[in-house]
Amino acid sequence: MAARSTGGKKPNILLRSMFNNSPQSLWFQRFMLDGIVKTLGSTPKKAKIIKTRIEGMPAEIITGWAQPDGRTLLYLHGGAYLMGSISTHRPLASALCRITSARGVIIDYRLAPEHPFPAALEDALLAYGAILASGVKPEKIVIAGDSAGGGLTLALLLALKQKGLPLPAGAYCMSPWTNLYECNKSGHFHRTGVKHRQDRYVRYASDLYAAGSDKKNPLISPAYGDYAGLPPILVQAAKGELLRCDARETVERARAHGVDAALEIYNSRVHVLQGLAGRSGLGRSLLIRGGRFLADRLD
Repeated sequence: MAARSTGGKKPNILLRSMFNNSPQSLWFQRFMLDGIVKTLGSTPKKAKIIKTRIEGMPAEIITGWAQPDGRTLLYLHGGAYLMGSISTHRPLASALCRITSARGVIIDYRLAPEHPFPAALEDALLAYGAILASGVKPEKIVIAGDSAGGGLTLALLLALKQKGLPLPAGAYCMSPWTNLYECNKSGHFHRTGVKHRQDRYVRYASDLYAAGSDKKNPLISPAYGDYAGLPPILVQAAKGELLRCDARETVERARAHGVDAALEIYNSRVHVLQGLAGRSGLGRSLLIRGGRFLADRLD
């Protein structure tokens, strides 16, 4: 989420709560994220949601439009690896699936601190494996995610490569969190107390997710990965957001390894503006470009 400048004043109670790094506040942050998304986003009317489980993990199948050749989009939600769920990201995932003309699969991967690394990645691997096992060809699979889910998308690609498993046709990452070792390299948000709260919270979240593991491990921080041989990737990030440098350095690294990687920096300070596609023309145009990028990979 983006934080509005407070003009040098202390952040209000909502901001203090959302960027509070005390363990007892995590339940409130999860609750607030769920409520905020229900207010700001809505699932497309044509979407048909089928609740299911993948290896015991809660999941949903999103349909309701033509899906040529069984094309499938695996969506990995954001939330700093500490919060977020199917319910918070169903509207965004469904809208993207409709634009892509793909069947959607969205999962409730396990969250830290209850389940630190590598739990989320293991769940993403299980979901991808289940899609393959259902008979969908890898060239008809794409992966997308926002924020931590964008980082998890790239970590999943790297893990698939390490394991010698078939790679999907492409990936779309919205403001991906890819460097948990060096947080906030962008140097933005200097003017307010919000900046300091965000900095502390990002480091707090990275500590809980890594849980003592090396934060330079590319499966935790994909910014350090070997991208050679990976499929095309589209990354979008806001010009004034905390994770802009994560997006830029990751795309530069992917390009250096010969990957067809595109970077779009949009003029805003809003993190994952695509989640406001129903209220923002720029957010909608970004999401449409992301969906068309994925559709082109599947054609």
